[in-house]
Amino acid sequence: MEPLVPDSVAVHPGCLLVKLGQVAFRLTENRLAPLGMRTRHYTLLKVLVAVGPLSQSELGRRSRIDPTTVVAVIDDLEAKEFATRTRDATDRRRSLVVATDAGRLAAAEADALLDGLGAEMFADLTDDQTRDLAGILGAINAGAALSQAAENLRV
Repeated sequence: MEPLVPDSVAVHPGCLLVKLGQVAFRLTENRLAPLGMRTRHYTLLKVLVAVGPLSQSELGRRSRIDPTTVVAVIDDLEAKEFATRTRDATDRRRSLVVATDAGRLAAAEADALLDGLGAEMFADLTDDQTRDLAGILGAINAGAALSQAAENLRV
């Protein structure tokens, strides 16, 4: 079988990540579709479940989703009863977004679906290779270099 990314392109890790990321994104979107979710819904919901109530702007900042998209995604989550907006008790001018019980359940169902997808996507790797890949990607994600480069693009 031919590789997803031509060898001549795969020599550049950034290009390889982009192309593999595009495939992973499409597979993830497809896997979440039965729950009525897309990756952006899952992302916001997981942040809310992990952190608790947040303002729309803080939710967008933490998930790195632009403000206009955040509002639309929260609207979708509210329509599905996965999240709700409530007034901040400490600042009545501000709304907080809160995951509902149905949202926490949907996030757990999505986690199970994505765990299955991960097993399929990484079936060609050994367990050690999968752990190594997760560690390397986690280090890039947690590091300052890529985060700063992304911030510089937003200015």
